[in-house]
Amino acid sequence: MNKKEIIQAIKTFKKALKKGSPKTVWKSSCWDIHKKRYTVDEIAARFLRRKGYNVQIDISDNTECPSYSFGYIRFYRYVRICFNQYQN
Repeated sequence: MNKKEIIQAIKTFKKALKKGSPKTVWKSSCWDIHKKRYTVDEIAARFLRRKGYNVQIDISDNTECPSYSFGYIRFYRYVRICFNQYQN
């Protein structure tokens, strides 16, 4: 993940916000104790929400039944990003 990918995602999300039509993006990422990785789309959505755009972010995970891989407990985060859903 680099800055160019994040900037490209911000530009794409801004285009969706300017159109005004509702849009939902679903992403999932690996989330363990040692490495916390956010997706590019989640970083871009959080940035736009901080700037005052109409972005809703819902996060869920699988903490009730985690997976085990090579001695590590792995959780998966599921992120739902909604644009233009709830107009104020």
